[in-house]
Amino acid sequence: MDFEKAVGLIPHLVGLGVSHLYASPIFCAVGSSTHGYDIVDFNEIDPALGGIDGLRRLVGELKAHGLGIILDIVPNHMAAHLENRWWHSVVEWGRSSEFASHFDIDWRQPLTLPFLGQEFEEELADGRMQLAFDHDRNCLAFAYYDALYPLNPASYPAALEGCGPVLDRLIATASRAEASHAAAFHSEVASFIKAPPVAARLGAHLQRASADKTLLQRLHEMQSWRLMSWKTARDHLSYRRFFEIAGLVGLRVEDPAVFGATHRRVIDLVEEGLVDGLRVDHIDGLADPEAYLHRLRERAGEHTYIIVEKILEANEALSEGWPVDGTTGYEFISTLADLLSDESSELWSDVQQFATERAVTACKLQVLSHNFDAEVQRLAALAARVRGDDDVPAARERIAEAIRLLIAAMPVYRTYLSDRGASERDQRMLDGIEFRARAAAPEIGAEIAARVACLKSNAAEADRQAATEFRTRFQQLSGAVMAKAVEDTFFYRRGDYLAANEVGAAPSWTPGGVARFHERMRERGRSSPTGLSTTSTHDTKRGEDARARLHVIGEAPELWAAAVDRWRDMNRTHRQSGADASEASVEQFLYQSLLGAWPIEPLADENDLSSLRERMEAFAVKALREAKLRTNWDSPDERYEAAVTGFLRDILDWRNRAFLDDFENTAAPFIRAGLINSLSQTLVKLTAPGIPDIYQGSERLDLSLVDPDNRRGFSPRPPRSDLPRQPTIGDFEDCKQWLIGLCLNYRQGRGAALLASGEYLPLDIQGRPASRHVAAFMRHRKDQLSVTLVPRLVYRHLGDGLTVRSDLWRDTYLLWPEDCQPRRLRNLATGETVDSQRSIPISEVFRGFPVAFLVPE
Repeated sequence: MDFEKAVGLIPHLVGLGVSHLYASPIFCAVGSSTHGYDIVDFNEIDPALGGIDGLRRLVGELKAHGLGIILDIVPNHMAAHLENRWWHSVVEWGRSSEFASHFDIDWRQPLTLPFLGQEFEEELADGRMQLAFDHDRNCLAFAYYDALYPLNPASYPAALEGCGPVLDRLIATASRAEASHAAAFHSEVASFIKAPPVAARLGAHLQRASADKTLLQRLHEMQSWRLMSWKTARDHLSYRRFFEIAGLVGLRVEDPAVFGATHRRVIDLVEEGLVDGLRVDHIDGLADPEAYLHRLRERAGEHTYIIVEKILEANEALSEGWPVDGTTGYEFISTLADLLSDESSELWSDVQQFATERAVTACKLQVLSHNFDAEVQRLAALAARVRGDDDVPAARERIAEAIRLLIAAMPVYRTYLSDRGASERDQRMLDGIEFRARAAAPEIGAEIAARVACLKSNAAEADRQAATEFRTRFQQLSGAVMAKAVEDTFFYRRGDYLAANEVGAAPSWTPGGVARFHERMRERGRSSPTGLSTTSTHDTKRGEDARARLHVIGEAPELWAAAVDRWRDMNRTHRQSGADASEASVEQFLYQSLLGAWPIEPLADENDLSSLRERMEAFAVKALREAKLRTNWDSPDERYEAAVTGFLRDILDWRNRAFLDDFENTAAPFIRAGLINSLSQTLVKLTAPGIPDIYQGSERLDLSLVDPDNRRGFSPRPPRSDLPRQPTIGDFEDCKQWLIGLCLNYRQGRGAALLASGEYLPLDIQGRPASRHVAAFMRHRKDQLSVTLVPRLVYRHLGDGLTVRSDLWRDTYLLWPEDCQPRRLRNLATGETVDSQRSIPISEVFRGFPVAFLVPE
């Protein structure tokens, strides 16, 4: 999606009632980037998107139609890629580069470049390492396929040894080169090399030198970096990564100079009035999030809308000291899960809770010992320096184990300790993780206590720098471990209720029903009325309508379990035997995933099935590798993966009618109930506290799987002029888009103040057993009000099409608040009126459409 295509979407956005376009990063990224988070230049708008001129045209068109724009900014990392001028300079000049302090690099060892398929010696022996001249950067380099890793000029004399007098000037130029005059050095080299005889002589020499493997090995050792295999470099990394992605290097944005260099352009855009808001990516990766946000707020101004990508665990509040307008809204998804999940289901038990806690701890310890071992060892070395016994290997390992146990015990992403001290919340957090870690390993209790003491307070003056660095890196690591161990490991292992496996969800979550939904919405109204309310993003594990459907499994777990058993037996001939056979848990995971992605109407032909099959096969490989049980990204077991994808290919074959027909028939009521859930969550998002976030394409049906499936292109559809009466399944997409347009336009007009700042009031429902099948709330402000009513848990009460059987609502009433005068209301969804009364019949409200949004006439 470039700027020109976005301009073409503006009429669609206006009709939908959208207020702002919310754009992923637009700064210059790696040439092959499909997402923009791998930035190579913070000060240039990506030419691939249309550059600054394209951005100005887009913003001009947006403003002409009354819309604004919010930009996603990435302060935590950049691309560790040679297209990145800063990174290239660091590779070339090492620690003397003017950009060396921009990146979070441990210069006590050579800079790790983990981009080889094999170790350097193996690639060298196979003839894949060559000496070359980089004509774009005007420097000597190691050539590995298309990558050109620059040599430090100090190593040019060795590289050019024996080249003859023609190249003596190049050697002399390199011998006096300094990083502070890098541009002049490259210019002089370019001027010298452009002479054809010189270029020819250089080319011939480099070709001969490339055959001298001893020379190449020596040159490699002369550099401030070491090329390594991507598979093993994780144990030797010398720089902080974004999670475990070696191609994204951490930035030291806590340094005011680095902040200025990385934010200059975006602040210019804000000051110029082109940008209305900023979304801060991965705030928990920063050394000091609060200090960063204060600096950003000061530069961006008090009127700029600023939100942070922050995962809030259960009962965790956003820090009151952060000068932001809220989060990107993942906690809202968890609150909707309370509403849409059956809290009385047999799926929830104390035994399951205990098993989950143990499984999550095991996942954390696994990623700490494998994926993040280099980070743990770096922390252990820092802690040993603080204590003064950094040369004792046994002590270092005890410290490392203490660090693993403390991070594994963290119930949230991170604490926010700094030189300003520790909050009461963080003090309690540290006490809690110390208790749990010592209970798990009492034999190293002293080490655990020492690490917590170091986190809580500043060390003696001589050790303060190491202690501060330890505290910072501990906190940066704990968030990465939580994300990778829970979201990207445990959630791909647990297959009994995939609706709960979502970004921001607590692994031990159990539904709290309508009561907890209301409690959290009231708190959201008080503390985060301007945060985003999201249901789908580029990072969610599945699309919002797929998740809404999967919530239904909790209403009929015994029927779903019986169906899975039936399908396992039905498809046994497609399952490979022996070591490559897929486990029952994997098959269960795949059947639920398939339910989430299944089309809402019967498969029309083999082409529909083929497309679904291709998506499921790609998803299965990613899910298996993320689970890290029998295959992973570092060492994929391709035979096992082929067995699982082959199983999917066989069962999703058009000729496998017995299974396909059975699956479609079983799925049908789950799909219908899920579509009603979708309309419920859509209306809640549009009318509850918070600012609704509509992810591209999700204004219609969103049955996406995890990325990259959820980043497919989409084509906007014109809205219907009216809502269909008694809508059918085939009308769902029109109904959802129409409902979004209806409510967003109400928010922009008559209901702007009400839905922005109105009080949230839970409304009581009277009548059994139906009272548990509906939720209602009022937004109230001065003389304004609105009422939202949505059904829930309707799997066993479905009517025709997108309806709930009317007999469910017999003798069930919405009770008007005692301290509020009843008003005559109009249902915006249907246009029908509801008389002024203290007890409003639910059957009257839900007549004609499954959800209701009522406003005074």
